[in-house]
Order: sequence, then structure tokens, then C-alpha cells
Amino acid sequence: MKVRFAVNISSGSIFPRRSDRQKFAELIRVIDGAGVDMISTYDSSFLGGDAYVRATLIAEHAENAMIGVHPTNPLTREPQIMGGFLGSLDALTEGRAFVGIGSGDSAVYNIGYKPATRARIESYVACMRGLWEKGEAKYDGRLHQARWGDALERRKIPVMLCAEGPRMFHLAGRISDGVLSGAGVLPEVIENTRNLVREGALAEGRNPEEIPFWFTTRTSLDEDREKAQRAIYDSVASILNHSMRFGLENKSLPTQLVAKVQEFIDGYALYEHQVQHGTNGKRMVDIGLADYAMDRYAIAGTVGDWIDRIDELADAGATNLYISVERGDLDRQINYMRVFAEEIRPRFL
Repeated sequence: MKVRFAVNISSGSIFPRRSDRQKFAELIRVIDGAGVDMISTYDSSFLGGDAYVRATLIAEHAENAMIGVHPTNPLTREPQIMGGFLGSLDALTEGRAFVGIGSGDSAVYNIGYKPATRARIESYVACMRGLWEKGEAKYDGRLHQARWGDALERRKIPVMLCAEGPRMFHLAGRISDGVLSGAGVLPEVIENTRNLVREGALAEGRNPEEIPFWFTTRTSLDEDREKAQRAIYDSVASILNHSMRFGLENKSLPTQLVAKVQEFIDGYALYEHQVQHGTNGKRMVDIGLADYAMDRYAIAGTVGDWIDRIDELADAGATNLYISVERGDLDRQINYMRVFAEEIRPRFL
């Protein structure tokens, strides 16, 4: 079955190093050459570095894929700033920029903010679109203006929404140019989230079939299956926390796991967010949620495991998959993506 892929990456080291430029360029060429639809990088200065720098470096070496920042949020960057950056990225890529916006996680919690409300997200998106289309718009009661509208590559740059809960999926159906689902890839989750987006789209008079729907996964590839799985326990723990933190209702969660998930969320160590072999992954295992969380959110194991898992997800309706590259050593990242490009991607063309 045909499956489309997008890839989220880091820069190898916490801050991109001049000495790593050639290896980073090779990594991007391998990913872009695999025929993926999108390449993006996260926007959290808590985790490391500046997303605008990483996205620009990606854009310099990717000739085909859409390039963007995902996930970002409406709190750490004003809409005029984000709108101008996306206009710049769109010009640099000749019309291939995009952005994925969510409520905010480590980027906002670690500067003392609360995640953005849906109303703020909707207003933020409307302001950026207003700046692109007319050169001015209001946000947070303030007029935002920009003089660069006539220089834009496009007046409409795709704005996708990162969704995990029912109300955010509804909003994504109403206003987004694409859905980036972080709710998981179990069959019942896939069906439920698609229905929620459909409801939102129809409420706005939109055709839900015209809204791209991507499923975010946490991924790890290794010849040793157990090593691959252990390598992303903390990453999977982070998405488990993020997707359940605002309530467990209508999250397709088995009744017998509700108390365990609530216990996990209540004790989540934010400062150790995505720290490999840290507290959060260990607690997920100790509470007894690891098997469920890996099944719900992850693709991990050998090449054969990946192929079987992707077949399984595609049969369930997840034919647009967002995968990730492990942070850290660039040589390992290059090898990881070369194996993906040569041994996994061709099976799903």
C-alpha cells in the first residue's frame, strides 16, 4: 500500500556546529532523496537551539520536500515574527514552506506560561493569514502590520494544527490546512480522530476529504529490537503526557488504564522532558504503561518490524506518517535515514 512520510529532525548537537555542516547537509539530502513530503524541526528553545536556524539549514539542502517548523506555538513568537519568517522560508524554498502549530509544551511551560487556548490559536492563525493577504491584522487586541506582502512567494502558506484532544481536532477541521495528529495510531484512535476533524470541517462548510491528515509517531530503528524500543521510552512518555494532560475523556483510552495514565500525568517531570533514559520513561515502565504507549504511539525495531508495523497502520487508515530521527550523533542519523530510504521507503511507493 502507498504510504506518504514526513520527517522531523534536530541538528545533531544541541546547537548546530560549523564543523557539522557537511554531515547535516548529507542527512538532509538523504531524507529529501527518499521522497518524503515534508521535513521539519521542533520549536522549543528549552530543548535546544533556535528552530529558525535549523529550518534555514534544512531549506538550503532540500530540493523537493516542504520545509517547516513543527511544532511551534502562539506564545513564544508574535504572529508578525512567525509570518515574516515563514515568508522568508517560502521564498528560500520557492513555495515549499509550512508550519505546524500547537498549544505549546516544553517551550511554554519552562518560561512560566500556560499552554495557549484554542481561541488564541485561532486568532494567531487568522493574524498570520491577514498579514500575508492584506498586510495587517489584529491579534491580542493589537494591530499587526507588515510591508513585505508584495514580496511574498505565496499569499497563502499552509498552516497545520497539532491536535491531540477532541476540541483541538474540531478546530483543526474548521480552520487548518492540515492536521498533525499526536493522539496515537491505534485503529480506534484513528477512527475517532478522523471523525472529530470531519465534524469540525462540516461545521465550517468545508470538505473534510480535502484536509491532509498526518499521524505523528515516535520512531527508532536498530538491528536490536529491544534497544530500539528502549531508546524512545522517554520520547513516547512525552507524547503520552502531552496527549492526555488536558483530560482523558474521549481519548479512546481503555477503562482499566485510566487511573494509571492519570498517575503518570500527575507525576510527569517536565524538566526531564524527552531526556533519554530519564525519569519519565522509567515511570512509564514502572506504572505499567510502556507496552500500551509503544503500541499507541511508536514505530520501533528492525527494518522488518518497521515494514510490518507500517503495513498494519496503513491497513487501519494511517497512510500519512510523521516519523522522527533520533537526536544526537549525525553519523547515526545519516545511517538511520539511509536504511529507511533504501530498505523501508521503497516498500510503500
